[in-house]
Amino acid sequence: MALVVPLGLLAAPFSAQATVSGGCTATATASKSGAIDLAVASSWHVKDADVLNGQATAPTPQKSAQLKVLLFGIGLPLLDKQGNSVSGAAGPYRIADYDHYTRVLAVAGTSNTCDGSILIIVDDVAPLSTWAGILGVIAALLGIIGLVATMFQFPSGSARVVGMVVGVVAGLGTGLLLQQDAILDPANLLGLLLPGGGAILGLILPGIAYRGRTAPTA
Repeated sequence: MALVVPLGLLAAPFSAQATVSGGCTATATASKSGAIDLAVASSWHVKDADVLNGQATAPTPQKSAQLKVLLFGIGLPLLDKQGNSVSGAAGPYRIADYDHYTRVLAVAGTSNTCDGSILIIVDDVAPLSTWAGILGVIAALLGIIGLVATMFQFPSGSARVVGMVVGVVAGLGTGLLLQQDAILDPANLLGLLLPGGGAILGLILPGIAYRGRTAPTA
């Protein structure tokens, strides 16, 4: 299978906001929610009970295809396939097999002449019922607690380093929560502003509530 979109469906069987370019066409069908043209659709809402299948065609044979999962706008390699075909298919894939990990996922793929991306959202799964949502809450809380703690420390260099680390953790956790709420697109590089802003806060906050020791009175 050499086409990007069927491979994308392999990794991303939920709901989608998709773009496909390079002359390729792609369609998908959800067992409960119906069919969609992934090349032109702005959104596709499916549910936990759906089973997805997909098909795609290209104007010329595609010899290779690569997939990446996007997190805070950064692509993480997922799949690299070789082949020689003008068509491909993927499925069936049960959403319920995947949505306990995350309810929002962004996948991007490229082949010889085509590329595409898909934003995946499961409508009837709660953000905090996923591992990504739970980890986001834990990271955000620990990071915020750490930032508050540095405010009462002596503003040394080591305190600021610790502040930067816990600030990044707080920002990443907040970003994961926003992604699971479908507020922040995982493919958007602007999501890095959250851990970046947390790091800046971690540099500024240490010591602002530090009172230090006062000299004993006579």
